[in-house]
Amino acid sequence: MFEKTGAAVFRRLRKTRNPGELLSVVKSAHKEFERAYDSAPAEARAAVACAAGCDACCHVPVGVQAHEVLIVAQHVQMHFSPLELEALIERAAGHHQAFAGRSSLERMNMRKPCVLLREGSCSVYEARPEACRSHHSHNAEACRANLASGREDVDVYIPGVRGRMFAVMLGIDQAVAEAGYDGRAYDFGSALHEALTDGFCAARWVRREAAFSDSCREAGNEGDDDDGDGESGVMRAEGYFQ
Repeated sequence: MFEKTGAAVFRRLRKTRNPGELLSVVKSAHKEFERAYDSAPAEARAAVACAAGCDACCHVPVGVQAHEVLIVAQHVQMHFSPLELEALIERAAGHHQAFAGRSSLERMNMRKPCVLLREGSCSVYEARPEACRSHHSHNAEACRANLASGREDVDVYIPGVRGRMFAVMLGIDQAVAEAGYDGRAYDFGSALHEALTDGFCAARWVRREAAFSDSCREAGNEGDDDDGDGESGVMRAEGYFQ
């Protein structure tokens, strides 16, 4: 799944000549998550406890690539009313300010709800980030207990589903990076704030530049940047699909 998904995305990005169609290439690849889920063993799919109104996983920081943020921002601009957009920008600004300069552990312990959470449901479900598409739990109560304790004391993952989801996610992200687009890891809420308030974010991504500022970077803990180059969390172009 990693090879098939990544190779297809890489080829389409390299062949696309219209900059306005680049995000659509990545967005269309999200259909592979559905195919991957449908191909999972029946017993694994039967174990999934996730349902509408279960939002424990929407209270933990989400790390994303730039293209994911831009897809969500595009969806918001097309489907939110002016008042909804204004309220979202205000929530995202608060999130950005609260998260700036904090470590990964500090951010996790804050347990802030996603700025797109609305009455227990995702308001951009069709355009949600890849990490959100990839997460499935076999025990919703355990998810809530983990959130309350601030630790993942209970393993809620379903290997038969999780492996397939992550293969698709990594294939997409690796292909985008190999095609030359921003491969840095960002905090979703912070980067979304910039995407909705700075029209040049998408233009920088198209030009194969860093789409968002360093204040939006996904945080690590001390010692995470092992090589000292300040680029921990970057999806690197390793030549899988070239």
